[in-house]
Amino acid sequence: MFTTVGNRGTMHLGLCLRVLILSALTVPIRAAQPAQETFTLTVPDGPTSTLSGSSVSLLCELSPFFNAELLEVRWYRSSNFHSPALWYKDHKIQEAPVDPRYRGRVSLTGGMERGNVSLTLERVTLEDRGEYVCQVTSKQWYEKASVFLTVNVTGSEPVLSVAEARGGGGQVNVTCSSEGWSPQPKLTWRNKEGTEIRNEQEVLNTSDPHGLVSVSSWLLYTPSYSDWLACTVSLSEEAKREGRILPHMNTAPTAVPGVSKEAFIVTLVLLILSLVIICALCSVILCKRRGSMWSSSQKSRNHSDQAELGQRAAETKNLIEGAENKVPRPTEQRAAGKQDHLEAETNNSIEGAENTVKTPTEHTASGKEVHLKENIILDEKTAHPAIRVTQGKQRAQYIKEKDAEKPSVRTHLHVFSKESFSSGQHYWEVKVKDKSTEKLSWYVGVARENVERRCNVPLTPQNGFWILSYDKEKGFHVNTDPQPPITVAELTIVGVFLDCDRYTLSFYNVDTKSLLYTFTDVKTSNYFAVFSPGRCDIYSIRII
Repeated sequence: MFTTVGNRGTMHLGLCLRVLILSALTVPIRAAQPAQETFTLTVPDGPTSTLSGSSVSLLCELSPFFNAELLEVRWYRSSNFHSPALWYKDHKIQEAPVDPRYRGRVSLTGGMERGNVSLTLERVTLEDRGEYVCQVTSKQWYEKASVFLTVNVTGSEPVLSVAEARGGGGQVNVTCSSEGWSPQPKLTWRNKEGTEIRNEQEVLNTSDPHGLVSVSSWLLYTPSYSDWLACTVSLSEEAKREGRILPHMNTAPTAVPGVSKEAFIVTLVLLILSLVIICALCSVILCKRRGSMWSSSQKSRNHSDQAELGQRAAETKNLIEGAENKVPRPTEQRAAGKQDHLEAETNNSIEGAENTVKTPTEHTASGKEVHLKENIILDEKTAHPAIRVTQGKQRAQYIKEKDAEKPSVRTHLHVFSKESFSSGQHYWEVKVKDKSTEKLSWYVGVARENVERRCNVPLTPQNGFWILSYDKEKGFHVNTDPQPPITVAELTIVGVFLDCDRYTLSFYNVDTKSLLYTFTDVKTSNYFAVFSPGRCDIYSIRII
């Protein structure tokens, strides 16, 4: 009996030893598995946003997951492959060659043993925004993917002021301005009940050489002594600034507390008279001094005057010849023989905005209007396979989706112009709707020469696209972040005006001869026109 128990114990011990040996043998077998022969990279679908001065992780992971410590990992800007932000090879981060702007600010902290090769960037600056490429290379395979970084900069507190509106009528012109934002912020007017005010307002965005945006807005408002207005400039709910003001003339800079209106006017008149008298006395003294000097130098002055007159005549001639060669405003000659000039409808009560955005009708030479409407030729080699380009009568070109019932997997269906623009002013028109049809979507605009033309690249100014879009659900909008609302009652023909010298791109409603929107910082060396008929839409757009 004891012998049987001993045998059973020996059997159990042998079984346990076999299990332990088998487990120990399986561990090195799994560790010795070779790297995947092929793999893909997983990156975010949209751009990654962060605040200036903070840290951010640009996500990039191997799929399927496996240990990436034996691989080569290179992070670089889209146009700077040979000087990467980070280069990992031979189990360590290489010191050279790397971009000196990123030295000491980048690391791989995602966990390479789990297939995570994400890049961590510290002390982010505005210059860090843009496209980053994650490239992973093995002995048998390599793959790369793009990650887009946007850097948000919160601007200054809004400055508000009140002035009397032209024409009176009891209205005032309230101004709100703020600077130092990135990307372009959203400006909103609200009353004390928190209701947004959209009527009778104008918004202007300008960019400085560093890419920071300044925003200004003017609002015509009927004042009330008990109501206040709030101006909010924001990138998001977390990044916003707000200012408030009582929109009546007592808060204007000309109002002095404790002084009546009549006394203020009398004081102002006396001050102006005093300035006039002082200026007159200074003019008399100056004339006497000039008279004493004139008699002693009359001969030499006559000689120099003759030379100067000759020089001015030559300069005047050159200016006239230069003005005649200057590219004027874009107009068009209609088939019916009528000349239609685009004019941007601006609010006369807005001071300062008239000289900022040049409308097509403001470009003239010697009083003569010169037609510069472009004959856009499309480059069918750049057309997405899902769209068709056809030639119509009178040089019209039609663009539409081949099979709207079977929409393409790709998001962006567009085609580029064959010719590029690098200087001067250029204008073309696109018919986006017929009276008997209704388009569901489309977009038109320009793109830079070296733009990334893959389908998954967001169509943003940072990526080299400046476009006006229409979507039946969203309406009209431009590709800024945030997107300003564009109210259009009826639009069948879009006018596109590109001023390469001023770096501006304007869109016009040809039907109402009004300005829709102007990009004021469209800077690149070469521009290509871009056209899209939209997705899942049987109707075409037409370049006319």
